[in-house]
Amino acid sequence: MATLAINGGEPVRTAGFPTWPTFDPADLEAFETIYESGQWGVGGTRVPEFAQQFAKFQGANYGICVNSGTSALYIALKAAGVCPGDEVITTPYTFQATVVAILMAHAVPVFVDTATDSFLLDPSKVEAAITEKTKAILPVHIAGYPADMDALIDIANRHNLKIVEDCAQAHGAEWRGRGVGSWGHFGCFSFQSSKNLCAGEGGIVLINDRELYERAYALHNCGRTLPDAEFGEAEPFGGNFRMTEWQAGLLLSRLTRLEAETNYRHKNMRWLDGWFGEIPGIKVTPLDPRATRGGCHGYKAIFDSEEFEGISRETFLRAMRAEGIPMGYWYTTPMYRATFLASNLFGQDLNYDGVQCPETEKICQTGLSLSQNVLMASEEDIEDIIKAAIKIRRNVAELKSETS
Repeated sequence: MATLAINGGEPVRTAGFPTWPTFDPADLEAFETIYESGQWGVGGTRVPEFAQQFAKFQGANYGICVNSGTSALYIALKAAGVCPGDEVITTPYTFQATVVAILMAHAVPVFVDTATDSFLLDPSKVEAAITEKTKAILPVHIAGYPADMDALIDIANRHNLKIVEDCAQAHGAEWRGRGVGSWGHFGCFSFQSSKNLCAGEGGIVLINDRELYERAYALHNCGRTLPDAEFGEAEPFGGNFRMTEWQAGLLLSRLTRLEAETNYRHKNMRWLDGWFGEIPGIKVTPLDPRATRGGCHGYKAIFDSEEFEGISRETFLRAMRAEGIPMGYWYTTPMYRATFLASNLFGQDLNYDGVQCPETEKICQTGLSLSQNVLMASEEDIEDIIKAAIKIRRNVAELKSETS
């Protein structure tokens, strides 16, 4: 008689995990107040208030609210002085928006491999990729796990490069006690629906330097500058990338809960690290010890097929889902193999045929993930995840007949 649910056995659980986004009466009150004010866009108070509060939350001096995380990256790159033909070093293990923002700036993405089993940009390989055309380094804090900012800042300082942090998945994450997004020259966040702090859509650019702040502000505001900005004879360039009062009002309300939610997810992430670490075939990828808190946009680990008697990752995941565990993976294709990069862009061909990123290729095939809403579950729910993995490990012979 079959034991595993995928073969007809009893599943570990049938109940669902917490849904996202969460709902709170305060969010609705925020909308009602904005509606009654008649200030829904330019001239309202919520956008600048949220920019100030979120910048403070992450440890930065300034914030500029924008309409998406992609826009935040684009504005940061342009404010960093990235021009057509310049090169921006980034990771191939990321969502396409990271690369699209570079292309929007008419710059060239240069891909550097991830560190072994980390999912994150490997600083030891960055320097070899720097050329006379390199203008910036764009690390991505995947799933809220901070990249090695100490090493990247050292490299950037020695080569006079700007750092643009992609923090789309890293709200509340900390590196050595200070929020990510405040370490580089720019920190870019997204407030898209799936994010740990969300408003349907939206983004923000965090900045510490006043001159860079003024430049980025004009870029997001149709070229209109801050009242006290000094640009001399130059006329600032910019488009309309502004956030609405609706989004900012909702974000202000939800920001009051972010600290507690992040700490709760972080606790569950630590539990999973400990429990998964006892299961042969599932390799945990813990936070760097210098990362004092993860953003916990998800949980990540690595699947070892050999330890599971040769079954594929996909077979393991089908078995986990049958047990009631919504486990998946992050990205299965390195960005240098994205089809949109194979075409003629901005009058030049971008040929990535020679790119060698073996660590990224490996994690694309072996990575495991749980989404951030799962990390909001109870301790009993989290234990069910471990029970399911142990159950599959003990009864893996039932799966060996499947096509792997």
